[in-house]
Amino acid sequence: MPVKCFRMRLSVCLGTILLWVASCSDSSEISSYSIPKEKQSPLTMDNLEMAQPIWEVPSGWKPGKESSMRVGSFAVEDENGSALDISISNLLGDGGGLLSNVNRWIGQIGMNATTGEGLSDYVSDITVAGKPATLVKASNKEQALVSAILKIGGRSWFFKMMGDARLAEKEQENFDSLLQSVRFESSEEE
Repeated sequence: MPVKCFRMRLSVCLGTILLWVASCSDSSEISSYSIPKEKQSPLTMDNLEMAQPIWEVPSGWKPGKESSMRVGSFAVEDENGSALDISISNLLGDGGGLLSNVNRWIGQIGMNATTGEGLSDYVSDITVAGKPATLVKASNKEQALVSAILKIGGRSWFFKMMGDARLAEKEQENFDSLLQSVRFESSEEE
C-alpha cells in the first residue's frame, strides 16, 4: 500500500512540475493589444434605455397633474369646463401587454372590456419618432381615449390623452402634432 501511495503522489508532483515548467517562457517582453471601439449612433439598442424623449408642447396645453409615473403631463380645458388629461409615461418591457392596457383604458372611460379578437376595433399602426408604434382609440358619447404606445430600448412609452369626447375630437390635431414632434436623444455624453 505505501508503494502505491508513493507512486501516485510522485505522479501528481511530477505532473505539476511539468505543467509549471511548460507554462514558463523565456520572453520578458510585455505584450499589449489595441482594439478600436466601434462608433455607435446615439440610438443603438445598447443605449436606448437611457434615451429620453423630447417633444413640442402644442399651444393651449397647460402643465397637468404631476406624478412619479409621468415624464410629461398636460391639461386642456374649454370654456364649458370640459377637460382632457394628457400624459407621457414609460414602463419596462411591454408595460403589461396591449390587451390589458386597452381593457384598463377603455374601462376608465366606462366601456366594456374586449378580447384579443376585438382589439382591432381599437388598435391601428402609426409611426412615432421614426419607429413603428401602436395607436389606441376609443370613445363613447361622453369620454374618449387616444394613446400611442412606442416600444423602444426595452421600454414601452405611453402618450395618452383622455377625457371629454368633444374636446378630444377638437384636440386630436394637437395630439397628433405632439406625437409627430417626439424624438429620442441619449442622456449619455458622446
